[in-house]
Amino acid sequence: MMQEASSKKCSACAKLEREVADLRRQVAELTRKLEEKSRAGKRQAAPFRRTKKKEKGETKKPGRKGGHTNETRPEPPTEQIDQILDALVDVCPQCQGTLEDVITHVQFQTDIPPVQPTVTKINVQVGFCPCCNVRVQGTHPEQTSQSLGAAAHALGARAIAFAADLKYRLGMPFRKISDFFKTAFGLNCSASGLCRATQRLAHRSQDILECLKLQIGCRGVVQADETGWWINGVGCYLHVFGVDDIVIFQVGDRSHDIALNVLGSKFPGLVVCDGYVGYDIFQTARCNAHPIRRVRDLLESATCDQPTLQEIQTLLRDGLALRDRREELTPVGYQRLVTMHKRQLADWIKANQDHKNDSIGRLARHLRKYEVEFMRYLDDPKIPATNNFAEGLIRFAVVLRKIGCCNRSARGVKTFEVLSSLLATFRRRGLDFADWVIKFLTGSGPKFVPPDVLPPGFQSKILLNS
Repeated sequence: MMQEASSKKCSACAKLEREVADLRRQVAELTRKLEEKSRAGKRQAAPFRRTKKKEKGETKKPGRKGGHTNETRPEPPTEQIDQILDALVDVCPQCQGTLEDVITHVQFQTDIPPVQPTVTKINVQVGFCPCCNVRVQGTHPEQTSQSLGAAAHALGARAIAFAADLKYRLGMPFRKISDFFKTAFGLNCSASGLCRATQRLAHRSQDILECLKLQIGCRGVVQADETGWWINGVGCYLHVFGVDDIVIFQVGDRSHDIALNVLGSKFPGLVVCDGYVGYDIFQTARCNAHPIRRVRDLLESATCDQPTLQEIQTLLRDGLALRDRREELTPVGYQRLVTMHKRQLADWIKANQDHKNDSIGRLARHLRKYEVEFMRYLDDPKIPATNNFAEGLIRFAVVLRKIGCCNRSARGVKTFEVLSSLLATFRRRGLDFADWVIKFLTGSGPKFVPPDVLPPGFQSKILLNS
């Protein structure tokens, strides 16, 4: 009896030791991951290094995946060739022997010609009206500014357009833009002068942004996303709303007021977004990439129920695979698979919304709250499964934020909103922003909105304040 009791005791001790060893391994693994997360959060740049080692024998060639079209510069037409040079060779440079089978190949070389700034002197007449008791100043169509005195040397429209592009699309600080203009073009200008010039451009083109808001409010599907932003050190958010040919940036808090300002309270369409509750005032379709990433992060934790998470991960990915098979299936067969997929997702949610692991329970309750919204993309091919398009639009702002492109004042916020929106929209529509700025800031007559940015159904152009 004593030997049997001793044997049971030893077995219990061994089991306890194994459990303690497993817990220690879990603690060590979680500690390692916590340290990695802490170090990654303190980095100034994104961690571009590989976090997963390649399997033995696994290789990846640099560049794009196979099958894409060749990327080569087109051969310029004959009328664009300015000069022809000959690179002749008749003897070998090593032994001075005469060459045979000489073949002539063609190479093209395109360069930027030297740029010399053009300076225009404008004689501005100023008079006083004794009847109206007002000061009257003359204006020329080529003027971009009415400043006189100490600010009498203004920048031209093309320089302002390039400065806006470099700042609000490429994120170059005004001081570097000033240095670049001086080095590349011989144009001397201050950073503050560039800043004020772009602010005036944004102020005069504010009405075009309002036209874009009217137009995007008529679209059926709009993608939205938001990221952190700063105004003079105070935290806020940068929102983006985009379709194929319209992009609108807005800075503010994380309430639904921003979306209402852009889309309007009567917006009849659908907003494709992440899990942000601010869009609940509209009809929405939720991004499936976010719960997939959330499940992936939970799978990395050793404390979560792995089979349960793998099940929902497989379900979500199966939905995306089913979307890709829409064209190869019959309508009846596709609809049957969609119904089966939705039933499987509902069963998983019902079984795990009260899961003992709080992380899995929260995930299940989140999926239950937006269950219909997560599956909309399977019912309508026009609805995307993710909001990756909006995330791609706002990615440039995330990079700019790292190099200090947030704003210091309300005027800076408005300038960023207007010019970033116009630059992104013009780029997506294939319009020349610099050419438009030149026409907008100079020339006689009133200034009009480009027809391409007018809402559909408008019969006439909208007159802007010049």
